[in-house]
Parts: sequence; structure tokens; C-alpha cells
Amino acid sequence: MSDLSASRSGADLVVDCLVTEGVTSVFGLPGTTIMELIDSLARREGIGYLSTRHEQVAAFMADGFSRSGAGLGVAVVSRGPGAANAAIAVQNAHDESVPMLLLVGQVPGQIVERGAFEEMDVVASFGPFCKWAVEIRQVDRVPELLQRAVRTAVAGRPGPVVVSIPLDVLQTPTDIQPARRFRQHPPGPDPAAIHSAVDLLERATSPVIVLGGGASAADPAEVERLAERSGSPVVTTWMRKGQVPNDSPCFVGSLGYGAFTSTEAVVESADVILAIGCRFSEFSTKRWTIIPAEASLIHVDIDPTELGRIYIPEVGLVADASLALSALNAQLETRAPVAGAAARSARLLGLRDRFNEDARVSLGTVEPGSLETVASPALVVALQRLVDRDDVVLVQDVHSFGPWIHRYVRFDRIGAFYGSAGGAMAWGFPASIGIALGRPDSRVVSISGDGSFWMVAQDFETCVREAIPVVNLVVNNFAYGNTRDRQRFAHDGRYAGVFLGNPDFGEFARMLGGYGERVTDPLDLGAAIDRALAQDKPAIVDIVQDQMEGLPNGLEPLTTRES
Repeated sequence: MSDLSASRSGADLVVDCLVTEGVTSVFGLPGTTIMELIDSLARREGIGYLSTRHEQVAAFMADGFSRSGAGLGVAVVSRGPGAANAAIAVQNAHDESVPMLLLVGQVPGQIVERGAFEEMDVVASFGPFCKWAVEIRQVDRVPELLQRAVRTAVAGRPGPVVVSIPLDVLQTPTDIQPARRFRQHPPGPDPAAIHSAVDLLERATSPVIVLGGGASAADPAEVERLAERSGSPVVTTWMRKGQVPNDSPCFVGSLGYGAFTSTEAVVESADVILAIGCRFSEFSTKRWTIIPAEASLIHVDIDPTELGRIYIPEVGLVADASLALSALNAQLETRAPVAGAAARSARLLGLRDRFNEDARVSLGTVEPGSLETVASPALVVALQRLVDRDDVVLVQDVHSFGPWIHRYVRFDRIGAFYGSAGGAMAWGFPASIGIALGRPDSRVVSISGDGSFWMVAQDFETCVREAIPVVNLVVNNFAYGNTRDRQRFAHDGRYAGVFLGNPDFGEFARMLGGYGERVTDPLDLGAAIDRALAQDKPAIVDIVQDQMEGLPNGLEPLTTRES
């Protein structure tokens, strides 16, 4: 353990600053310019370092750790190629407003701008797709800039921050101490704007609450309280289905790719839309087509640049989602019940009944041993049984089975579901590792397509080595399913580059020292998942589907022709 009172290196100061800021876990891959940092992490109590097989995985793990709520996820990579390998995770975190810190070891300052081995301009490279990128060139500025980087990542609209640290800075002796830790208080809403927002809600006849990722930390009870008091149905944006208990009488589905037309119609017919932490993304708005021009918009977001960026609100509130919800509820409770409360209640009941009807999945007839593949409805039933357990967390990667989860799997517990709306394939398995480390009392189950999983499958060894019992459900249709479906619909069935040759993923798991099995009969699926969960080892359940297994009935893929 480093002695905080003794002279130490810049690397020790970096680690001391991280500990001061509450960081407990760092993920990375060893490299020349970060060996001093890894050595310091190994000697310091109160913070752990976990080594992966690829920098992309380390950064996705940091993303998952942040989402788990256990603290800020941090990844450390070496210069040039190491940094470039982590770039996709930084871009994904930026798109999804996930706080993350990426530390990049840089070539020494004495040789910068000479085209040294693996030299990269980190600030210029990462600047366009992160919240802030900075290079620390003097050891005495480490506390100022590194601790500012941590605050920047978690404050306001969160996001990834990239810090480049040259090797000579990490090696320089120093007796400088970390700065004092502090956090900004989130902004509360303007009382006059809250008054105006409630006026709009009271005059509405068909209001709707749209809950986005910016409201992920909001109390679901406050959301339900507001919905009940105002007679408003609640929809979530794409991949945020787990932010509202799906058994709530006010919940009528999630927008985005795979949404029911009945859910979209709730927004299309609204006269007042209360959007909380919502960025009006392409998928959630069905390519910006379902927000009616005549509707009055109340937009709540912590980022002032989001207000009016796409739709002009009648009332715009720059505020933390939780504080805004509390203020809206407090204001509503000072007033008489809204006019037409009975009609609103009847409308809400009808919308909920329609959603429940749409969300029933038909299994058809399945005879024992009659099939050699697992059809998607059978997998939906198995997943529902899985997520109904109190201890299970489901993490959804980007794969062609995703719309089935979006439509038919119900999440009645908050925190039971994480999904990526950033579009980066291979996020799911590494993020699951980070989530599992951040939530050790939960059983984390990742569901991925075979294309995504095989991009990061080497780090199943990391799970075995570090005894992290993530269960991986690999939906194996031997294809890049999303692209296959685009070629099916938009390119007249001319398939090119989409069909894959896969191993037995269960056998792959056993080869690396984990638990694994392959399932080809839908009647065996539930028991196979139970056996995987019963292990204290990481596991893979290889779920074999037909190569042409596709989307739910009535849903067509997004195609390039739509652009």
C-alpha cells in the first residue's frame, strides 16, 4: 500500500485521486505506458484492478459497472491501438449518457509529435464523441484535471470522459495530495414553470407521460403517483422498459423498434406530452413521425441543450428528473382533482387492456422432441419465468431477438433489466460482467445473438479466471440476424455475408472451465437455464434457432431504404 505522506510517483497520485473520488474498480489490459499505473493499483488498498483480454471489453465492463449504480466505472488502456480498441465503448456510452472514465497511457512528453511508436493524439481522436477529453502534461495538475474529469463524467447529463496521461507524468516523483472531493447538487425546476406545466396537464383530455433514460434514477413511485393523479398513461423510450414496473396500471408499453402500434397510438393521439429525460431519438419517435404537431409539449431535461433541439416545448424545464417529478406531484396535490377525471381513468383502463392484449405471446403447439430448434415464442416464455425470479437481472445485447423482449417480456421489478440503445454489438456480455461486479447479490444473465457474443467470447476466460458467474444465453441462429432480415426485405432475399459457421458454445464454455450446454428442443430450455443458474461458475447456454428465425409477426426490419 502506498504511504500518502511519503514521496510517490504520478501513478500513485492518479490512484490516490481515484480512491478519493470513490472509485473502487478499474478494468483494463496491460500495456507499456500504463505499467506504473497498474503497479500502483496493485499496491493500493480500497481499489481493485481486473485485467481483460481486449480493451473494448474493459471499457464495456466499466460502462456496465456504472449502470449498476455501484459507482463510476473506470477503464485503463495503453496508447494508440489500445485506445482505439476502447473507442467503440466510449462512443456507445456517449450516445447513451453513461458516466465512464477512460484513462489512456500516452507516449512521454519528451518525444510527443515525433510519430513515436503507437503515438496517437488522444484528445483530437476522442473529443467528438465524449463529454470531455484532456491530456495531463504536468504531475502537479493531476488532482485538478483528473478529479475534474470524474466530476464531469457524473454531473448533469452524464457521459464518458477520456484522460490521456503521458508516461513521464506517471513516472515523475511527487508529494502532491489529492484535492477535496465534492459533487454538484442537481438543478431543481423553476416553480413558475411547474405551475404552467400543471396547468397544461389539467386542461388536457388525452395526456401521456414519456419516460426516457434521463429519468433512470427517478423513483418509480413518483412516476406512478403523477400518472394516477393526472390520469396519464406512461410509455418509456426504447430500451428503457425496466424503468417502470410493467404490471403498473399506468404502463402501456415502450416506444422504439418493436413497439406495438397501440403504444405508438397513445403518443400520436395525445394533446399534451410530458417528456421526462427524453431526447426524442430516431427509434423512440419512429423516425420523428409519432409526435403530433398540435400537441402541447412539456419537456424536462437536465441538459438545457436538449430543450427545443428537435421539438419546441410549450414549457421547458431544465431540471433533474427526480426533483421535477416531486415538484409536479406537489403542485398537483395543491389543486382540486383534474376535470374529467372519470373519463381519463376510463381511457387509461382501456389503453392498459389493449396493451395487455397485445403483449400476450402465442406459443402454438410444441410436442416433446418434435423440433430441433427453439422458436422465439418458447424463448420468451422461458425468459419471463427467469425474470420473475427476485434475484435475476437480464442484460440485453443488440440482436435480432431483441424486439421479442421489447414486446413480450414483462419486467415488474425495477432494476431487473438493462438494455443498450447505443447500437454497439457485443456490449451485452462485457456490460454484464461489470453489472455483476456492481451487483454481487444478483444473478446476472446476458442474452446475446451469436454474432455479438462471438465478438467478445474470449473474455469468457476472464469470467472463469475471476470467478464471475455470469450466465450467457446465446441466441444462436448462425447469422447476423438483423442484417439478414434487411437483405430479406429490402434486397429481394439476396443474402451476402450474413450466414455464419459457429461452434457449440456450450462446449466452448466447458473448454475454458465454465459450465455450458446446447439446447435444440424448446421443452428442454427452462431446465437448461435452471442448471446454468445453479452453478457457481460462469455459464453459456447455446440456444439453437432456425437460421431464418425472424421478427415478431407484423414487424419489418429497419432498412437502409428508409434513409
